[in-house]
Amino acid sequence: MAIIRVFLSKRKNSNFWQMRWIDPDTGREKWQSTKTNIKRDAEREAGRIEKELNEGTYYRRSTISWKDFRSRYETEVAVGHAIRTQQKIGTVFNYVETHCNPKRLVNLNETAISKMVKKLREKGLEEVTIKNSLGHLKSALEWGKSQKLIGQVPDFPKFRRARTKKAMRGRPITLEEFERMIEAIPEVIKPLGKSEGSLERHAEIVASWEFYLWGLWWSGLRLEESMNLYWDREDALCVDLEGEFPMLRIRAEAEKGNKDRMLPMTPEFAEFLEDVPEDERTGPVFNPRANKQYRDRMLPSSVSKIVADIGEKANVVVGDKGNMDKVTGERKFRFASAHDLRRAFGMRWSKRVREFELKELMRHESIATTQEFYIEENTQDTARSIWAACQADSRSTSRSTRKKSPKRKKSHRIKRDSYST
Repeated sequence: MAIIRVFLSKRKNSNFWQMRWIDPDTGREKWQSTKTNIKRDAEREAGRIEKELNEGTYYRRSTISWKDFRSRYETEVAVGHAIRTQQKIGTVFNYVETHCNPKRLVNLNETAISKMVKKLREKGLEEVTIKNSLGHLKSALEWGKSQKLIGQVPDFPKFRRARTKKAMRGRPITLEEFERMIEAIPEVIKPLGKSEGSLERHAEIVASWEFYLWGLWWSGLRLEESMNLYWDREDALCVDLEGEFPMLRIRAEAEKGNKDRMLPMTPEFAEFLEDVPEDERTGPVFNPRANKQYRDRMLPSSVSKIVADIGEKANVVVGDKGNMDKVTGERKFRFASAHDLRRAFGMRWSKRVREFELKELMRHESIATTQEFYIEENTQDTARSIWAACQADSRSTSRSTRKKSPKRKKSHRIKRDSYST
């Protein structure tokens, strides 16, 4: 590799000494001011720049705007990620523009990032969400450094590591609670009119939501997976009822783990799907409908909100938000969501299959996730059942002993003092 030499020169239109060298990438001559008219200081600066050029650490302060940086990253880097990841990156960049509003990339420094974290906390975002968002931002800035757009990546705030195990935001709901949600659907999605046509359309909409919620209950699918489940599309999550066992085919683009997979389907969900007439097995499996249909299908975010509204109307409380309502002063509760139906599915099957089988059924990337959220809870249930059975058996034995055993003599009784020896 050729050594880069930096030379000093004087230009007629400048009082400062100028450095010049040949850029090895372009073959063109580059000039840069030393910002001094003292030759000895200029030589020191030229020596420093020459050293950085040969070590590959040279950086010239970039003037790229934040807008141009975002455009480059989204079109050159983010586009290669999964759709969900692209959406998260876009959300993080929106946070930056809302709370930092940097004109240039170099304006996004430690102070700006710290202020953004403060604003996100005030907004109510959880620590893990903020931490993950900063991870995407840091990756983007590291790419900017590799492109010589910034000299160094700013230091990011450190988050304290939680000492307790990660808790579920909700909980597995019971069958009785789920049936209450089914009954609450007409109370959330009300008819737009009283005409026969309006009532008939309303009945169809309610039926589409009943089918959807039962599908979540039996399948354990994540909400976005369920909205991307098709009967006949190879480029999406697809149902396959033709083989020896019913299966789900998941393409990498449609799955959180970003891998092509063939996964088993539970018998209950298979029977649920087989009840659908064959001539209706086209397009999306689930298509919950809205009263006001603005597009062909509802967005996952809209579906999620309506499921949460149904959980609230059914009064299925799954947790405490940990804060008070600023208007009423009452404690805020978390009501059942689509993911709580998935939790219920996981808890039911944790009692029927081994943990590595449950991992595949839940499509967890790590067995640790399965163990953390389901196996320990199942162990608690097992312990509870064992103790209940033991206590019931003890009461039964005690009753039978009182009825059948002869009265013992006083000499057979163990004195309390004997335990102390």
